[in-house]
Amino acid sequence: SMRISPDGTHLAALAPVGPRQNIIIIDLASRKAKALTDLTKRDVVSVSWINNKRVMFSTGTLGERVFDSRGGGIFAIDIDGSTMRVLSEGDDNERNTSGMRFIAHFMDVVRFLPGDTDDIIMQEYISADQVTKPAGLYRVDSRTGRKTVISSGKPEAANAEHWVVDRDGVPRTFTVVVENTTRIYYRDGADAPWRKIDEFDQLAPDQWHPVSMASDGKRIIASTHRGGRDKAALVVYDPATKTFGETLAAHPVVDLNRLTGDKEGTRGVTYEADREGSAWFDADIAAVQAIADKSFPDNVNRLSWSIDKQRFVILSYSDISPGTFYLFDRKSNKLEWLADRASWIDPKKMAHMEAVRYPARDGLEIPAYLTLPKNGAKKNLPLVMVIHGGPWVSGDGWYFNPEVQFLASRGYAVLQPNYRGTTRYGWKHYSSSFKQWGLAMQDDITDGVKWAVDQGIADPKRVCIFGGSYGGYATMMGLVKTPDLYKCGINYVGVTDLPLMLTATWSDFAYSDDLRYGMKRLMGDLSVDSAQLNATSPDQHADQIRVPVLMAYGGADRRVPLEHGTRMKAAMERAGKTPIWIVADGEGHGFRKMENQVMFYGAMEKFLDENIGH
Repeated sequence: SMRISPDGTHLAALAPVGPRQNIIIIDLASRKAKALTDLTKRDVVSVSWINNKRVMFSTGTLGERVFDSRGGGIFAIDIDGSTMRVLSEGDDNERNTSGMRFIAHFMDVVRFLPGDTDDIIMQEYISADQVTKPAGLYRVDSRTGRKTVISSGKPEAANAEHWVVDRDGVPRTFTVVVENTTRIYYRDGADAPWRKIDEFDQLAPDQWHPVSMASDGKRIIASTHRGGRDKAALVVYDPATKTFGETLAAHPVVDLNRLTGDKEGTRGVTYEADREGSAWFDADIAAVQAIADKSFPDNVNRLSWSIDKQRFVILSYSDISPGTFYLFDRKSNKLEWLADRASWIDPKKMAHMEAVRYPARDGLEIPAYLTLPKNGAKKNLPLVMVIHGGPWVSGDGWYFNPEVQFLASRGYAVLQPNYRGTTRYGWKHYSSSFKQWGLAMQDDITDGVKWAVDQGIADPKRVCIFGGSYGGYATMMGLVKTPDLYKCGINYVGVTDLPLMLTATWSDFAYSDDLRYGMKRLMGDLSVDSAQLNATSPDQHADQIRVPVLMAYGGADRRVPLEHGTRMKAAMERAGKTPIWIVADGEGHGFRKMENQVMFYGAMEKFLDENIGH
């Protein structure tokens, strides 16, 4: 990671210092670098500029799959190394002598403020008895740690809330979800009363949410499906008349739900269609984007800049490159290489990823990503279906994916379907997933295999399915529902028992409103849908599985508790099938320790070679 200071004089970068990833500060005038932190037990996983002299950073564990903030905290420090302040304690710092954590307080950043202030707007959360609830909204002095509550008088309390804060640090919109209802409140200023401006069903097809205040300080920029839009657009909303007006940005393929900019304001919109893109309201930034895209035409080129828009950092990445940082100086019109994100990766040896589309059996278009091995035949290949977790997340994208490159380098074609329910492709794509675990969602994956076979890409006798979390569920359900389609399956920390998922009291969301209300409508209600949930629970149909299975779980996983794995394993053994079984003690929902990652992918490589390899 590399970020430029607001005044354009320094870079804050993340790089190895000793055994961990830490912060490096680079003086652009002298080109001299110094380590700002020297953590030895945790990695720095993100860094942001508060002002020209001070940065905020968060800690966690750095792994090949993820930047994992579990156990980490949030800190602020001057770039000369002085005045470090803890802004939010990490999980590991709040355990008592028995190792249990009964009550935890942690904070998230809502927004950074313009100018030279040391203050940040942060939301506090309290976690107790397996329930995490929002507490106060604060203006936090990152130098002293002093917190000033700015959420007094909020109209109601809820387990899910979202704030929009203006450039003066004043909360202006407040959105809550209570049971199945979303309510949006607005106020004209710090001393004005809150008033409700809308209320609607949480899963209404015409839902909307505030994103930012408009530049006039009176209207709201909202992401909305109103007006019969399938793809959410960014539209100006007038709270005085409760009407939507000018459309600022819309995309024909994907939802738009976020703006991008700097401490001083909004500059444009970013989106992820077949690949990440941006559209700028600011002509100066648009001009630099054009220069970057002309210089690196096959890449995605992500910009950050100094407040005066004279110096830009460009992160240029692609499907075959983790990315390179460049510095562009508008005054000199000079483009300068700064650093490669992963210098040991040779893009010439990597396999290209292509965005594709295929039709599901009901006619819904399924976006997907296809990667073919770099060398050798491009037809009749062994295929690995890689199924993303979630399931209601933005899904897979066009970028350097170590897992995909690992598989392609071993000679496998890889298809990553963004099946229905993947959130960025509009309301129809999302809503057609409701209560479709093991049904239409699973058919989308099956139809992807058939498409790859029909295209001549995949050898129908050499197809394996692999995924984590929901992807692990889809793996097991695929082996149950279409037992002749696959030659093997790899279930990584996957759900296997849907009633257990809805009733387990030891998961990290067991007592959440999402589980009590939202999941009943998204996934199924045991009181009325028990027959369907049982019919689509892989552990209850292990006798249908005919091929080898590899299952890997974290012994301390609280998102998908280990019991999902043990129940599936026992059911398979009763049916006369013994899976390859991996449990990594102390790991959670995904393996963080490098030795466990090496162990898992080594086992995967051997398993695939034995079942669909050459």
